[in-house]
Amino acid sequence: MQSLEDIRIKIYNAIKGTELENCCYFAGGCVRDNYLKRIRTDLDICVEKQDGDALLAQVLQEKNLIQKVVKYPRTGTLKTKIDGYSLELSPTQIRTEMDNGVVHKIFASLQEDACSRDFTINALMMAIHSGELLDFTNKGIKDLEARLIRACEPEGKSFLRDPNRILRAIRLAAELEIFNLEEETSSEIRKNSYLLERLNPSRISQELKKILSLKSFFKAQYLIQFFRLMSHLLTEFKDISLDEKTLNWLEHPELNQLISKLESIEGRFCFLCLPFYLKRIDNNPELIKNLEPLKSYNRYFSNQQNRHIDNFLYAIEIFHKEAYLKSELELSHLREAIHKVNEGFAELWILLQCVDNYKERISGYNSNLAKLAYQLKNEMDTNPFLLTGTEFMHEYQLVEGKEIGYYLQRALSLWYQNPRLSMSKIMELSIKEYQGK
Repeated sequence: MQSLEDIRIKIYNAIKGTELENCCYFAGGCVRDNYLKRIRTDLDICVEKQDGDALLAQVLQEKNLIQKVVKYPRTGTLKTKIDGYSLELSPTQIRTEMDNGVVHKIFASLQEDACSRDFTINALMMAIHSGELLDFTNKGIKDLEARLIRACEPEGKSFLRDPNRILRAIRLAAELEIFNLEEETSSEIRKNSYLLERLNPSRISQELKKILSLKSFFKAQYLIQFFRLMSHLLTEFKDISLDEKTLNWLEHPELNQLISKLESIEGRFCFLCLPFYLKRIDNNPELIKNLEPLKSYNRYFSNQQNRHIDNFLYAIEIFHKEAYLKSELELSHLREAIHKVNEGFAELWILLQCVDNYKERISGYNSNLAKLAYQLKNEMDTNPFLLTGTEFMHEYQLVEGKEIGYYLQRALSLWYQNPRLSMSKIMELSIKEYQGK
């Protein structure tokens, strides 16, 4: 892939001698990462001219540097590709996110555009005609050198302009790893975190999934909990706060070793929920008998992802409730929870290890939930459930109908109770029970 400098020269040669020659600038993360010598695959260009983005796209197409150009419906930004890079074009502007999800934009000077951006390290510009690095906030380069993430606008104005910048600050601090949030910016995140409740769920979803996909997720999860953002993302957690002992647990290196093995978005999101999920039970033990499932996260994920999260959280809840029950009937609920998770058991096992670790560090005892889950899973794998409707129909000369569904459901329940039973015995008991009714 060509360097940013190679792309700059190529674009400059295309616009040289046109009205765009001296008004096009690389902006944002591509300039930051170029300074840090980090690999990046997306570029942003802002044009200090009204409708300059469309004009630039036209010139680049005429020079055969780009092909298809699409326009984002919500923001109006133009998107295309150049030499393997994703390229976004926009005029210089001040953008404000409205509560209804609409983006309010006004044309602005290059300096106004830069100073209204999210963070100083993202407000750097590079002139395409000269390669000059421009720092209109007078803090961007200093903050890159000091490894600081600082909001461009003071007194929380940056987060009022777009509350999603709160999540973006968390992502940047984790993604850039050795960067930290500047003190005033941290204070404003804490003061303005309630603004996340006003955001369109689709925008939260986009940023949240980026955070959940980070290699440095451990740092991100700690910052999310440190700033108490989950209470504004999930209404069920609104009245639950994490104490200092829990926050200390969340940054313990031993925990990092555990959650580094969580690879899926669903598993990592469940970990974000975990301390709150356990706290709302610990704060009111009566809830454990009648715990309402979480629902408000459904707006952030697809139906399939929600099913995975539902199954993970259901299993954690059931194991937490019934950890000390020993009868086969009671253990059947645990087996059912494991069976629902299916191929996600490896991540459920990690999450249950996290619960054990939490109990040991916070309460001083090990609940051994992960060990119990592993034993039950091994037993179920040794004696798998292999029945289908065809086996019932063949063995008992049955015709296809709703009774087959009942037999299968009952057979599965019997297997949950005692997976050591043979499949033929389970079929026999299922038939007898139904005929007895």
